[in-house]
Amino acid sequence: MASGILGIGISGLNAAQAGIRTTEHNISNVNTAGYRRQDTVYASQTPTFTGAGWFGNGVAIDSVRSQYSQFLDNEVLLDQTQLSRHETYAAQASQVDKLLGDDRSSLSASLNAFFNSANEVANDPTSAAARQAMLASGRNLAGRVNTLYNSLQQRLDDSNQAVASLSTQINTSARQIATLNQSIARLEAQNGQPANDLRDQRDQAIADLNKLVDVTTVRQSSGELNVFIGSGQILVSGNQANLFNTPVADANDPYNLSPAPRLPQLNVSGASVTLTRSQISGGELGGWLAVRDEVVKPALADLNRIAVAIGAEVNRVHNGGAYYDSTAGAMAAGGDFFSGVVAQAGATASWIGVNFTSNRLANEAYTVSYDGANYTVTRVSDSAAAAFAAGAEVMLGGVPQGFKLADGTPAPAAGNTWTLNFQDYAHTMSVAVTHIEQIAAADSTTTGPGDNSNMLALAALQTTGILDNGGTTFANGYTQMVGKGAALAAEADLNSKAFSSLTTQARDAQQSVSGVNLDEEAANLIRFQQAYQAAAKAISVANTLFDEILALGR
Repeated sequence: MASGILGIGISGLNAAQAGIRTTEHNISNVNTAGYRRQDTVYASQTPTFTGAGWFGNGVAIDSVRSQYSQFLDNEVLLDQTQLSRHETYAAQASQVDKLLGDDRSSLSASLNAFFNSANEVANDPTSAAARQAMLASGRNLAGRVNTLYNSLQQRLDDSNQAVASLSTQINTSARQIATLNQSIARLEAQNGQPANDLRDQRDQAIADLNKLVDVTTVRQSSGELNVFIGSGQILVSGNQANLFNTPVADANDPYNLSPAPRLPQLNVSGASVTLTRSQISGGELGGWLAVRDEVVKPALADLNRIAVAIGAEVNRVHNGGAYYDSTAGAMAAGGDFFSGVVAQAGATASWIGVNFTSNRLANEAYTVSYDGANYTVTRVSDSAAAAFAAGAEVMLGGVPQGFKLADGTPAPAAGNTWTLNFQDYAHTMSVAVTHIEQIAAADSTTTGPGDNSNMLALAALQTTGILDNGGTTFANGYTQMVGKGAALAAEADLNSKAFSSLTTQARDAQQSVSGVNLDEEAANLIRFQQAYQAAAKAISVANTLFDEILALGR
């Protein structure tokens, strides 16, 4: 009986000591990221039967259990990856909105100044000051277009760098998770108990990865987790990590932008899989891809479309006018005011009109030929060609190119060819006029230098519908462009705030189950201390009884 009493006391002492150790472990890890509160699990030892019944044999330490809820953990992952996405989106969209909407950098003021200066020339065609002001405002307008386009291109380049950087960070996380999988599987196979601290480290690595890209996991019987990203691409399988390659250019980018937008590419068992925005819906990576596709690329295309329209229309009117050439002492035909959009090849003078039908003007260069009845347009980048009649939408490979062609003045003749330079026009736009006298205010070479007819026509472009098949002015086109970006930025900001609240709620619920509460742990310490003292007292009683039995034999 004495040895039984002693054994029970020792088991109680060990149990209390284990509880104290687990509690101290919780307290020491209260600030450890990803740590889950642990509890010691106890079980009664098998009792001993006597004639008087079953007598207990003390307590056994069954395991150390990590406290968590898989449901709450999944909720945190779902909300956190969307929070990271929308925070990234909102930050980048806000920068574009400020760039385009700021009065100091927007295009609106420069457009107004240019057309106001054209009106001043129309009011006094012989005024050198008015002509000088128009030349300066034209240069300012072209410079503003260049600056905006370059700034948007920088945002595009920033997105490419972000995709590359995030690919590297994801690779680091994937390797870490694969290594932890290997360690967990080995240790749990050896002793049959969950490796709680390693599991916490792995789950924290997954949580960090989830901020970069949306993640789902599947638990294996070995204790390992297979990790999938995006729409189901496997990143980690057991102890093997699939890694991202260097991002690749988007071969299907409809805007044909420079620098080319780059996409993440995952190496899965030796095969390269390029991931698009539709496959990556969360995390910082999802945010960068979405804001690039929805904000930056359309803004670049819209700005280029507006710049092309300004250049083409101003040049069309300016080419139809005349100016007084002081060197020749006679009136001369006007030329391009801005750098050329539509250029005539060969010596024969003719013109084609360009009508911009949509906001999806392709960022391309084209050649156009006329055989006397029909036009043939050829895209320079891939030599795709198609025939069409004047006034018809230009279609290549069944895809509308965003513009129509119309007969101009002088009328085209059989054999005429032209080049249409839409590619990155906003980047290279400049003023072609080099001297104030070359501003073609007069209607034709038969009128005098005091004629203002052509300049009135040029100034009227300010209020003429040019874009969207003649339904939108230059200024309204820019306002719509700014408005689209502002709406997306505002929506992203609202989404960011919403998911911030959801993530906080989910994390609070998770911590109520898994987090360390120092007040509770302090109470547990007292409880286990008292249990330890009581077990020690039981051992002391057993020793006393044993000593008394020994004394009887003396």
